[in-house]
Amino acid sequence: MQFKPLLLLMACLALLLSSCDTLKPAPGEAAAKVMGKTPIGKTAAEACPVTQAPGSEFIPPEPWPPQPPGEDQFWYGQDGLWAALPRDGSWRQLALGEKFWWWSEAFDVSEDDTPNLTVTAERLDGDAPIFRTDEATNGYHPSFNWAMLVGVELPSPGCWQFTGEYKGQQLSFVLWVPAE
Repeated sequence: MQFKPLLLLMACLALLLSSCDTLKPAPGEAAAKVMGKTPIGKTAAEACPVTQAPGSEFIPPEPWPPQPPGEDQFWYGQDGLWAALPRDGSWRQLALGEKFWWWSEAFDVSEDDTPNLTVTAERLDGDAPIFRTDEATNGYHPSFNWAMLVGVELPSPGCWQFTGEYKGQQLSFVLWVPAE
């Protein structure tokens, strides 16, 4: 009969431990936000859930080319809004400040040379101010036709989720931005 109090104590301890949030996996280990914790055995870059090329890659409508301008890039998005993302998910230039190109079949430079494109970026693996700009311009190159262009200068390296909004279309993706 001495075992009943011990069993009761063990059952209470097990119940208490099962409801303790600190023992549950961090949301970032299984979801999009890493929440400042790196899973054991992974670097911060490896823990960042960067957007990968989907099984069937997006091909923009004509007159845009079926392949993005960079050999190590893929188109990501839909007809209403798309971007060229790095295949390895790491965008080194953004650590220094960089031009960020966006495309849309709804964008017509002859109607609006300063498109109403809004781009935000939120750091997923730590604290940093949210980046936001709605100051877009345009650009052209024979390798990718007309595009919308914003300047991006992030406050810190890390794992960033970008969201672009243009004429009712929205596109989000995650990139790793290493230190210089």
